[in-house]
Amino acid sequence: MSKTALILEGGGMRGAYTTGVLDFFLEKGIVFDACYAVSAGAGHACSFLSGQKGRAIRVNVNYLNNWRYCSVRSLLTTGCYFGTDFIYKTIPEQLDLFDYKTFAEKKTKFYACVTNMETAQAEYLPVNDLRADYMKVAASSSLPFISKIAEIDGEKYLDGGFADSIPVKKAMDDGYDKFVVVLTQPYGYKKKEVSFPGIFKQFYKKYPKFVATAINRPDMYNKTTQAVNEWEQEGKIFVVRPQTSLNIGRLEKNGEKLLHLHTVGYNDMKAKEEQLTKYLQS
Repeated sequence: MSKTALILEGGGMRGAYTTGVLDFFLEKGIVFDACYAVSAGAGHACSFLSGQKGRAIRVNVNYLNNWRYCSVRSLLTTGCYFGTDFIYKTIPEQLDLFDYKTFAEKKTKFYACVTNMETAQAEYLPVNDLRADYMKVAASSSLPFISKIAEIDGEKYLDGGFADSIPVKKAMDDGYDKFVVVLTQPYGYKKKEVSFPGIFKQFYKKYPKFVATAINRPDMYNKTTQAVNEWEQEGKIFVVRPQTSLNIGRLEKNGEKLLHLHTVGYNDMKAKEEQLTKYLQS
């Protein structure tokens, strides 16, 4: 029996694409043994693992223009552009209820990828009970400059995408043998060099290893996607990704665009359903 791992790339609001793919999985009852998720991917994985089809995109769109969800006002008042307490406490406990029980009873091992500020290494934090572990998910998507550094058990973290944008290798090292990878950039996308490295050096001068990793991220990302493409061609992994560049900003505020992107993700995965079935059964 194969051991399957789901790998979710981040990408800010481009993650609406991922929500469509995940809703297709929920509709078809597709379950994975493990999920390694980064940044926005980690946030969307929560509603997938709680079995709540449609919730991830619904929350994204319904609260898009609520200042407590994401805004400069939130950044100025809380230190985070994306309001951590509103997203991980108020919404799931009061406004769009999260199924904590189903999530806690899930069979899928869930890991949120974060970047350790001191070592600049990726860490994969297990998320078992979302009420207790929500900061692990929040840390995974704590973007530099517009988020406070997340502190968990004495360690400091920021967005996992800096140290490991697409953690396929981690899943391989952990012993899984089937890998379903959801990307938010099209085939051939190359990340450009950091435009203003001096900003990282000034803002995070206490963390020189993180600064070096952040500046080197484009090269690391491009090497990772090259490896992903090779593994895909060899049949080692299954990849679903947008067919073209997405007209979506990392901090997109247009709800209609996000809903459209959700539909695109759903339809892309639906079109590859037969390929996925063959891959998982091979």
